[in-house]
Amino acid sequence: MSVNTRGSLALEIDAEQLVASLVVDGAVLDDKMILQHATPGFSRRFGTSGPAGHSLLDLVSSGDERAQIARLSDALNAQHKVPTGDEAFSAAKLKGQDHMVLSGGTSAKQEAFPPADYLEISLVRPAMDVRISPLTAAGGAVYGYLVQEIPDIGISNMPEQNARRVAPKARASAHRILSQLANAYWESNPGTGAFTASEFWYKLRGNPVGDKGIEEHEAWSVRVHPEDRPALFDYQRKLQAGKADFVPFIYRERHAKGHWMTILCKGAVIERDAEGAVVRVAGTDADITASHSAEEYIRDIARLEQRWLIAAEYGQLGLWDNDEAAGTRYVSETWRSMRGYGPDDAFDESREGLAARTHPDDRAALERQIEATVNGDADIVFQEYRERHRDGRWISILSRGRVIARDSQGRASRIIGIDTDITEIKAASEKIFRMSRRLEIAIQATSVGIWDADLAKGEVVWDERMMEIYGLDLPPGPIPEGYWEQVIHPDDRDSVLSQSSEVEAGKIAFADDYRVVRPDGTVRYIRSRSTELFNDEIGHGVIGVDWDVTSDVEAAEELRRAHALARNRNVELEQARNEMEKNALHDALTELPNRRYLDQQMKALFGQEQKVAMMQLDLDRFKQINDTLGHATGDVVLRRVAKVMTDLVPETATVARVGGDEFVVFFEEAPDSNSLEKIAGMIVDELHLPFEVEGKICRFGVSIGIAVGQLPSQTPDEVFENADMALYEAKNSGRGRSVFFSDRMRIAVEEKRLLADAFLGGLERDEFFCVYQPQFKAGSLQMSSVEALVRWRRPDGTVELPYVFLALAEELGVVDRVDQRVLDQVLSDQDLWFSLGLPVPRVSVNVSARRLADPQLPLRLDNLDIQPGRIAFELLETVFLDTQNPVIAANIAAIRAMGIELEIDDFGTGHASIVGMLQLQPDRLKIDQQIVRPLTLSKKQETLVRSIIEIGRMHDIDVIAEGVETGDHVRLLTEMGCNYLQGYGLGLPMSEVDLREGLRTGRW
Repeated sequence: MSVNTRGSLALEIDAEQLVASLVVDGAVLDDKMILQHATPGFSRRFGTSGPAGHSLLDLVSSGDERAQIARLSDALNAQHKVPTGDEAFSAAKLKGQDHMVLSGGTSAKQEAFPPADYLEISLVRPAMDVRISPLTAAGGAVYGYLVQEIPDIGISNMPEQNARRVAPKARASAHRILSQLANAYWESNPGTGAFTASEFWYKLRGNPVGDKGIEEHEAWSVRVHPEDRPALFDYQRKLQAGKADFVPFIYRERHAKGHWMTILCKGAVIERDAEGAVVRVAGTDADITASHSAEEYIRDIARLEQRWLIAAEYGQLGLWDNDEAAGTRYVSETWRSMRGYGPDDAFDESREGLAARTHPDDRAALERQIEATVNGDADIVFQEYRERHRDGRWISILSRGRVIARDSQGRASRIIGIDTDITEIKAASEKIFRMSRRLEIAIQATSVGIWDADLAKGEVVWDERMMEIYGLDLPPGPIPEGYWEQVIHPDDRDSVLSQSSEVEAGKIAFADDYRVVRPDGTVRYIRSRSTELFNDEIGHGVIGVDWDVTSDVEAAEELRRAHALARNRNVELEQARNEMEKNALHDALTELPNRRYLDQQMKALFGQEQKVAMMQLDLDRFKQINDTLGHATGDVVLRRVAKVMTDLVPETATVARVGGDEFVVFFEEAPDSNSLEKIAGMIVDELHLPFEVEGKICRFGVSIGIAVGQLPSQTPDEVFENADMALYEAKNSGRGRSVFFSDRMRIAVEEKRLLADAFLGGLERDEFFCVYQPQFKAGSLQMSSVEALVRWRRPDGTVELPYVFLALAEELGVVDRVDQRVLDQVLSDQDLWFSLGLPVPRVSVNVSARRLADPQLPLRLDNLDIQPGRIAFELLETVFLDTQNPVIAANIAAIRAMGIELEIDDFGTGHASIVGMLQLQPDRLKIDQQIVRPLTLSKKQETLVRSIIEIGRMHDIDVIAEGVETGDHVRLLTEMGCNYLQGYGLGLPMSEVDLREGLRTGRW
């Protein structure tokens, strides 16, 4: 659209540069308020049709703002009539200039459009706040309007307002930028007359830097061309009044060498005081005499103006300026600080450095934007990307800029822009998006239908979901009259319609659940809620929501049925619970209370004052019944024990099975000792009686430990432990009996514990050694061999005999370690005797059944390199019970193969059997001293000893008699044919030193 006026012609010529000079989005309008040109950002935000040709009044929704625009236009047109001839300007002069042009020979008597004559309004398309200001010619005539977006960062587009808002750091940054340019930069204070300028300002005029003479106004003014002085001084007055900001002015000035220069001057107010008075004016001078046309220098000044505005207005954002031709890049302090760097910190500002800091997912898009801008495919930089902050986190950057110069090949030679840290904005946007998405999903998930009833028109409108709920194949909109009333289930219709009438009368809001019958005959349950609407615009109406709750109703009905079923099963569940509780607290086999039940019962008595009693029972020979008659028979035995105890124990006591063949009787109120002893005696007597199980006779017994305790000085657990100690005493004292706990038992247990600690410590400290008792040939009484006997020398020097610790060693499972210690010393002593040239006798060493059952025994013996015939192993009676053990049998064979002889110890005491002896075929057997000592006192004892010797002779087994203490023993045993004699009467146990001396002298 064009207007046939001089102003329109000027507007067309000047509009492109006006738009290019904007650092914010905006547009240029003609004098009729019609949009002619716009920035790319304004066009994008306007839409696909573009803004050109549209009236500004069409972009404003408020009537008040339309009226303000009209009043502004009328007032300006009345004040500044648009010229129709050549009196104000020509197209050639306007081209490339800004709002006001003053050329040589033109006296601008009219005042230019004052800064206060502008209007700030809100556009609805595109949505933005803008400022409308007039475009005036040299005489002040209005030939168009400039629309600029008002930034939302709090910095005005008006330079005199910006000067008071821009931070000192921003001003300093801008000053540094301007001082580095090729143009001469200057600043002045109208009030004080103070004047400062860059070095180039002086060099431009041919004066020394800092020449005070040229700085004085009078000295400088005489160098201005006389024809240009009036217009220049008028320009200066307007500039100092803030009425010619960024308006270029061309004049002539004499160089120090005498020739005339053509100077292009442009300035602006950059600071005011609190009352609004101008205190700082700044600008630039450029020599356009020789190498540059006015148009080229105006473009240079436009670039300078852009850089100045970006530095001043966007000082709090990140300014960047890429000189692609020179390969240099400037970034502001804010640009660096938003990335975590200070002004003096080392920082890679190259494109490669930027690529390295960019998020991998954004790197390609950013590179495409840069390439498109540099190569001429795009003039605008608008890119959002993520960049690594100095502290390692990712920040979101919005980079906006513009190509302001290209070379002859069209490649960008200079790009200026700003970066904004939008990390928090992105986070807020993401949060809003998630909230919106959740709301959308929630609405979809609820499947709510919305309806609207206009009571005045009698019209009801349903949305798409309502149609689905009621089974109607209709688009959203009004429903047939009376349809809703017809589909309500007959059984619900009266109550629903009655409530609906009260809703129409405005008495209540609708809230009901009811059934409807859809066109296909299916019945659905509907929940409906409403609220009343009434105002002047929409009249009287009701709006509400319905949703299908059929599944909820059916689920509730199913829940009610399940609840009823659950009530019916409560008895069964309670029974099952009781059964589970009983099973948890009772033994399944005997149905007696178990250890858990007993623990709970005892725990309940903590802190009470009463006397309690405890019996602990352990069955004798129960293992043999299980092993020989089977576990089924063992189960029958256990049930019989339970029945006997239940029958004999008072009902007030608790009978419990706490282990395999272990039972407990707990008395919460302890009877007297006589009663306890009587009950225990009856149990022992009854269980001692044999009974038959499937034709097999079972015989077993029971041992009982009894303890009485006084609560709370003692705890039930302590009473339980005391009964256990009494049981141990009963089993050790012969079994088949009951024993009351006494403090002596606790002392014995404590002594045993102390002995065990000392014994194990002795093993660790190597306190065990052996002594030797010689064995002699019967008849000649020559020493033939020795027996190694173990001893324990305590740290205090006390020497303990085997009867003190051997049984404990068996119980602790370390008797094999004692055996090994004795064997190690014997072999060491034999090596010593051999090295001294002494006769090395055969040494008998005791070997326990535990060690004989060790699969690794042959390997360990083989590593000792035992010489054949030097060692004999004395086997205890328990070996004969395990001759069928394949490990023991294999070990005995391996021992024989090594040349180690075998002897049976304690033969004749009842522990060793004749059959076992014949299977083992030992080299010797030893008659126990308990049989030998009374030999001289009884013919029967003599006959017994003679029989044993005869058995040995019949099977080629030598016999050793222990306990030989008198000459009669020697005579009788020799006469009977005994092979070897051993006893205190012939030789006492002696140390290795004494034995060594006997071997040397032959005297014993």
